[in-house]
Amino acid sequence: MRTKISGGTVIAHKDGGHRVLDPGVVVFDDDRIVSVGPSYDGPADKTVNAAGKLVIPGFVSTHAHVNAHEGSRLITDLGRRDVMRSGFLNYTPNGGPEGRPIVAAASPEHSIRFGFAQMIRNGVTTVLSFGAGSRDDPKLMTDLAEESGLRVYYAPQCTAAENFFDADGRLRPSWDEATGFAQLERAARYVQDHHGKFDDRLRGLINVRNYVLATVPLMRRAKQLADDLGVQFTTHFCEQLFEFHETVRNYGITPVDLMDAEGLLGPNVILAHCVYIAGHSSTTWEYSSDLEKLGRSKSVVSHAPVAYLRRGYNLEGFERYLAHGVTMSMGTDVMPHDMLGEMRAGALAAKWFGKNHEVGTAASFFDAATLGGATAFGRDDIGRLAVGAKADIVVLDFDNMQIGPVYDPIRSLVHLASPDLIETVICNGRTLMQEGVLTNYDERAVVAGGKRSFAQVVDQFPQRHWSGQSIDEVFPTSYPRW
Repeated sequence: MRTKISGGTVIAHKDGGHRVLDPGVVVFDDDRIVSVGPSYDGPADKTVNAAGKLVIPGFVSTHAHVNAHEGSRLITDLGRRDVMRSGFLNYTPNGGPEGRPIVAAASPEHSIRFGFAQMIRNGVTTVLSFGAGSRDDPKLMTDLAEESGLRVYYAPQCTAAENFFDADGRLRPSWDEATGFAQLERAARYVQDHHGKFDDRLRGLINVRNYVLATVPLMRRAKQLADDLGVQFTTHFCEQLFEFHETVRNYGITPVDLMDAEGLLGPNVILAHCVYIAGHSSTTWEYSSDLEKLGRSKSVVSHAPVAYLRRGYNLEGFERYLAHGVTMSMGTDVMPHDMLGEMRAGALAAKWFGKNHEVGTAASFFDAATLGGATAFGRDDIGRLAVGAKADIVVLDFDNMQIGPVYDPIRSLVHLASPDLIETVICNGRTLMQEGVLTNYDERAVVAGGKRSFAQVVDQFPQRHWSGQSIDEVFPTSYPRW
């Protein structure tokens, strides 16, 4: 079926970058865009009037924990001071070496489905799903990825260690490198068995859960597998200050230095976060050229500023990374998987850190959320509205009180728009949201499932938390209950 979207302001791709086409016409047939321009006189089975709308490519999230974030909902404004500004270390470690984390009480099916539905509502059409549910059974994630209609990069994650809280509440690692190697081989089999499924909407990759919970031999094997399979290699990297200093103490060099020396950088490497590097004020380390190494290797950073800002820190100098040739992409990381919010928070944080209104531009963040994500996955057919690209299209209402007069549509999008303005989301030529209504989900049922999943975490909290305390004692609400 050939569909024509006409009359709106189109952010089209031409001559290597985005261009404003106003008014413009986008035509797609099946899963591909067949025409982009000021007009189209050919046949069309369906015509969509986009007057007063902004038409953009679907967002690409290169790092997202696709679930309802039962743990993240507990720790905004709160959390332990001894976990180096981290949020997740408040709720992901096991309760004792043989226990399970508090979030293990969640319902994986309801939680993951909530995350995918939220992605669609917020205009994300491609996502790197960084683990959710059971690491031992990837079938659920695979089935729900198919159900969602989104383009998903996924494989079960691997780790050489598990964090746990001992009886005194101290954070400790429990190491088991052999299990990590076995998980890597299982991930490779997953890639071989699933890469290209669901009309090529599902692709595999190699996922090491956390740099600080991996050994150098495990990371070497992970990168080798990714290279051999022709897929991406991703890991949480330098999200916490202590992992930077632990590497310096153990090796005498920075984590980026170590990755470079071991051949673990490259254009197929997606480093989630990559905040604490040489030159960051908190590391107090000026002896390495980390940004030069990241740029020279064409490595990718997935920037998700909202989660960091909630914990009181941020990547220092988004434009510095770009200036050194680092491929910058955007992740939606944790709730609410809102790429508009991530771009706005990142832009403002960059301006504040740089004390410079000319950095952290709306264009650089929009590029990261679209073209940067495409580069991260080695693709030139997503993150853009161009002939031959995948029909991943988002349409927003741009004629309303929230937006008002428009001079520059990208600056208006980044600094004024909110997810409720997103009306239509198309992925791979399939409409996943139309007139603000999800087409393949019963939204009220999805919300209800997410609430039930969270209620299970709350109900089982005293039995799973290392302290045995109630959830109100560990994570008190902003105001006391009546």
